[in-house]
Amino acid sequence: MFKTILIVLAVTIVTLIVMACVDKITTEIAKEGDGEVLVASDPEGIEVTLSGEVELAGTYLLPINSTLLDAIKAAGGVTSNADTKCYDTSFVLDGDIAFYIAPIYDNTDTCNSSPIDKACINSADKATLLAKTSFSESQSQSLVNYRNEHGSFRRLEEIQNVSGIGAATWEKNKKYISLTV
Repeated sequence: MFKTILIVLAVTIVTLIVMACVDKITTEIAKEGDGEVLVASDPEGIEVTLSGEVELAGTYLLPINSTLLDAIKAAGGVTSNADTKCYDTSFVLDGDIAFYIAPIYDNTDTCNSSPIDKACINSADKATLLAKTSFSESQSQSLVNYRNEHGSFRRLEEIQNVSGIGAATWEKNKKYISLTV
């Protein structure tokens, strides 16, 4: 009888440990936002993908005429490290779109307590862009020319519309640019 009690006790303990591990893994996956989170039942909605400094990065289905603020709320809000100079919450979503919410501080440098020194893509001259980003001289000039021709950028991702600036350049510079000073 004693052996049976020990076996039942051991099986119970192992089961509890396995359940705790599964719960922890499930919680971590949910926090990372690996899956799609749909917050609207309208099949004619707008898909918005949020990454960077949001609580739950992922893709959200929102009603037509939603704003970036609506998308951020669907993602559980921004983190305390989100740089408000890098996004415009009043931006009206007009199609399937992606937004990167840039950080204030560099997450990879735990010893640094200074904000990232950024160049404002809506006002910086060529020299400032060269000094604060990894844009080349021709890319910096193209960005200034594009801005003068097309007006202010409404979102960071728009720099990819500039001739000579593609996905790789975007990835290298997305933490080092802002929309406002």
